[in-house]
Amino acid sequence: MLKAGFIGAGGRGLQAHYPTVHRLCDRVEMAAVCELDDQRLKQVVEKYRFERTYKDHRTMLDEIDPDIVYCVMHEKWLLQPVLDCIAAGKHLFIEKPTGANSDETRQILEAAEKHNVWVAVGLQRRHTAVTREAMRLVNAKGPVSLATTTFNKQLFANGQEFTTTLWNDLIHVVDLLRYMAGGEPTEVTAYQDKFGGEGFSHYTAMVRFDNDATGVMFGNRASGGRVIRSELHGVGIGCYMHIPEGIEIHEDNQMRKLGGWEINGDEEQDGPAYEGLLHMHEHFIDSVNNNTQPLTDIRDVVHSVALVDQIEAAEIMENK
Repeated sequence: MLKAGFIGAGGRGLQAHYPTVHRLCDRVEMAAVCELDDQRLKQVVEKYRFERTYKDHRTMLDEIDPDIVYCVMHEKWLLQPVLDCIAAGKHLFIEKPTGANSDETRQILEAAEKHNVWVAVGLQRRHTAVTREAMRLVNAKGPVSLATTTFNKQLFANGQEFTTTLWNDLIHVVDLLRYMAGGEPTEVTAYQDKFGGEGFSHYTAMVRFDNDATGVMFGNRASGGRVIRSELHGVGIGCYMHIPEGIEIHEDNQMRKLGGWEINGDEEQDGPAYEGLLHMHEHFIDSVNNNTQPLTDIRDVVHSVALVDQIEAAEIMENK
């Protein structure tokens, strides 16, 4: 059984990662938690019965000597705790984005390579059941021709955000686009626009990959509500995903539909099982136990970060 330490007890951790790791209690011991905010610390201790609590993550590393660390916090504060854990030889799970900017991402990568540890990143859309099913079906019928991803919300940018919405949120679908396409970008055409606020809220990108696949990404924070969708096309097959709820498969002029929960026989009410959270954490544990690179390790994710940089560096088209 792996011994796990936790750094940070904020909203994302409490909503997604703590309960999902707790489901894997036969494989992971939730040994200790480090959190500066007393109210958050109390909340997580009461719910998950942590016996050891800390205010300093370095003390936690020294005293409990964990096998893995879940370091889930705002990108503004992420770098130093991550580097400290890596220097201590601890395998890590972190959320996206991977630091405050791509320079910090490269620092994490260099440290991970130097100390020979894995740093898995919480890009769960790769693990979603409908994504995995689409890739299985399309890859069985020949090369990918087209991949598209869409991530819309109503969350107007005020221009005071610490990082851009492309960096801290839309990276989900930039990464998914690159992953589904199966290649690395050779050409990027992109637009950034401001609608309904002072900050950039609308991103569109077309990407040509080195395997001749084309990718198109839509990200709009000035839309009417939250929608995540994707498409993946091959030879004689097209898959249309509403993430994570379902997939529509068109193959040789025949169409069928599957709910996300039906793909692996999950309960419809068990969202974490088919939306990617549970599979992502199981995969991380397996990777550490087998000493194999996690699917979303920093060594791979750095290429998605580079694509984010390319999209943000494209010509800025300000809405007038």
